[in-house]
Amino acid sequence: MKNKGLYAVSASLMVILGASDALRGIFTPLFTSVFGFSMSQVGFIVSASYLGNLICLLFGGMILDRIGRKKAMALFIIALALSEILLLFGNNYVLLVLGFFLALGISTLLNTTLNLLSDSFSATKSLMLLNALFFLQGIGTSGSQLILSRYSSSVGVWNGTLIAMAILLVPLALITMKLKDEGKAVSAETEEIKGAEKTEYGMIILIALTLGLYLIAEHGITNYIIMYGTEYIGISAAAAGLALSLYSAGIMIGRLVLGTIVDKVGAEKMLFISLVGATIIATAAFSLSVLPLLFLVGLAISIVYPTTVSLVRKHAPATLGARATTVAVSAASILDVIFNAVFGKAIDSFGYGSSMPVLCVALGISAILMIFIIPKGRRQR
Repeated sequence: MKNKGLYAVSASLMVILGASDALRGIFTPLFTSVFGFSMSQVGFIVSASYLGNLICLLFGGMILDRIGRKKAMALFIIALALSEILLLFGNNYVLLVLGFFLALGISTLLNTTLNLLSDSFSATKSLMLLNALFFLQGIGTSGSQLILSRYSSSVGVWNGTLIAMAILLVPLALITMKLKDEGKAVSAETEEIKGAEKTEYGMIILIALTLGLYLIAEHGITNYIIMYGTEYIGISAAAAGLALSLYSAGIMIGRLVLGTIVDKVGAEKMLFISLVGATIIATAAFSLSVLPLLFLVGLAISIVYPTTVSLVRKHAPATLGARATTVAVSAASILDVIFNAVFGKAIDSFGYGSSMPVLCVALGISAILMIFIIPKGRRQR
């Protein structure tokens, strides 16, 4: 492995990002019962977070290409620390919205930055190491949910958590700035993996569409599976919650296990296999009403997000790789947001039985689109 110091910083950062991303859901009781905000106001925070993702990605891509990825990463870490401090004043609704707008937007931007840096970690195992980082993010998310959920209405724990995160982030930013590049530099100008000579807009659009359809399926299962289980299948909330937990566990385990073979199989081919497998298993889970099968769905799709994002920079010049990647992720996120706005109304109109299979269709179409990415995606690393 190269750039071991940078990878260690990235690993620590991903754990913190996972915990930070979970705060909105963990402390919802604090926002409503103590701060006095309504659920509609809490819902607006979710919308603001999505908007933060889009704006931070669009502007962040330009910063990444302009000042280099390591400097940009340090800058983004400091910005995240400041957003955590801003959330300390969350009893003011405007500041709470602004804080989550920045925190979740910058978190997504840092995720993308680490994806862009992954090729500097190893010439032959970059995707394995990248998926390991996303596994660590899952540890941060699930660990914080397990530990902090029992204090979900505590102002003291809320403040203490935010301060602890801000304190931990500052040295990570300083260490990042002081790290010397081992081997190849990690800036866009000297990146080891060269992109295309010209921006391949058609291929980038295809990758963004594939990613968007995947996000629709992943988030659709996450957001609606408990209601689907309790209202349509008629199982208990505990059983539906177990299915969701198994799904999340499958994603975490898969990133650690399947991540070890992505580089050997090839990113595009592995993505196709994963999406086909997920489509078949998800269809069986919903058709047979056997929700524990979602563990296998999570296992199959585990490597899809980080690996698909990594494909974008193969189809753009090295100096525009970051911008192309952030724009593609933004476009995929917009598709996801639009679908979720419509999907809720579809459930009200047609019911869960007719609506949930649409998620399987989204996975299936993403698998078909991946067929057209495979031939042009084979480049020498």
